[in-house]
Amino acid sequence: MMPRLISVLIVLLVAAGTAQAQIGRQGGPMDITSDRLEVIDAESRAIFSGNVDAAQGDTRLRADEIEVFFDRSGNAQPSPTTGFGEVERVIATGDVFYVTPAEVARGDRALYQLATETIIMTGHVVLTRGENVITGSCLIADLATGRSQINPVDCSGSGDSQVEATTGGRVRAVLVPTNNDESGEPGTDDEGEDE
Repeated sequence: MMPRLISVLIVLLVAAGTAQAQIGRQGGPMDITSDRLEVIDAESRAIFSGNVDAAQGDTRLRADEIEVFFDRSGNAQPSPTTGFGEVERVIATGDVFYVTPAEVARGDRALYQLATETIIMTGHVVLTRGENVITGSCLIADLATGRSQINPVDCSGSGDSQVEATTGGRVRAVLVPTNNDESGEPGTDDEGEDE
């Protein structure tokens, strides 16, 4: 009976509770897998732990632990048709990776907020796009606009008092130019040669 109850809870959580959550720009259902799941109904939250992988379209959020908080303000009691309520926020901790087709961001902690459609990643953030690498302490990604910023120290304006960035440091970027010339040497065209 207990495995069936857990299966029903997982289906309700993934199908109904995350219908509006958008960790990726494509939308659609969020599929979460983990080694363990703890549901704390009285607090409207679920804790996925152990090799957690949350996928939505072509976007993934991987971490040691992902905690999902639900908003029941419009739905005081869960039911078989409404699940846990809408996802309010998601907190990922421990070796966090946010992966899209174009970029990979790595940090120690990430917060996704539905209200602002943002992901805030802190703690030794490394963002890679192709061969380009940017490091800092805080990444704020706006999923609605596709705009991101990396700060060296704080996440001011993040709206989350729990977000703590590492102290000190600067933003560093290593940008690798694309080479359009097959030879790899500048100025090797045939212009200017004698006839």
